Amino acid sequence: MNWQRLTPVLLVPALAGLFYTFQRMDSSIVEGAQAPLSLPRYTVDGAELTRFNVDGSASLYGQADSIEYFDDQSGRARNLRVDLLAGGAKNWNLTAPAANLPAHQHRFMLEGPVLATSRWPDNGATLTVHTDHLWVDPDQHEIDTDAAVDLHSPQRNGSAVGMRSDWIEQSLQLQHKVRMIYEAAR
Repeated sequence: MNWQRLTPVLLVPALAGLFYTFQRMDSSIVEGAQAPLSLPRYTVDGAELTRFNVDGSASLYGQADSIEYFDDQSGRARNLRVDLLAGGAKNWNLTAPAANLPAHQHRFMLEGPVLATSRWPDNGATLTVHTDHLWVDPDQHEIDTDAAVDLHSPQRNGSAVGMRSDWIEQSLQLQHKVRMIYEAAR
């Protein structure tokens, strides 16, 4: 058998097959494995948190059924209770079924229905606020929302779109479409 004559005859189909394979690999879409869902770096069940002011006084106390914290510094919490401490009886007490901490931020959003209780700054009467979501900014000591709020207290009830409160300064501002009904004392 003459291998010199047989080699080109065998080599041409082998090279053609190899060329065809490489051409198909280049033109085909190669699907890689899907990226796994972002898993939390850690999860804490039955979490409690206290945040302190620079003078050492407590400014925020929180409890959650669970907190998940992610590598991008974002977080999620379930069944939250947050007490914003101003000293005295004018603290804000907040409850919500969920909260989200956006990546690289200190403020977090309570997701509703959110129930907030405190006292009116002008007369100290009890106040209950219902809204769909509420931002809590521990650095600025503020809570705010752009959502509709319903307000209830013994001698006045109302609604507004948007609310802002500084819990240290004990201020409360209703933003837009404010409607208030007062009941005269008897």
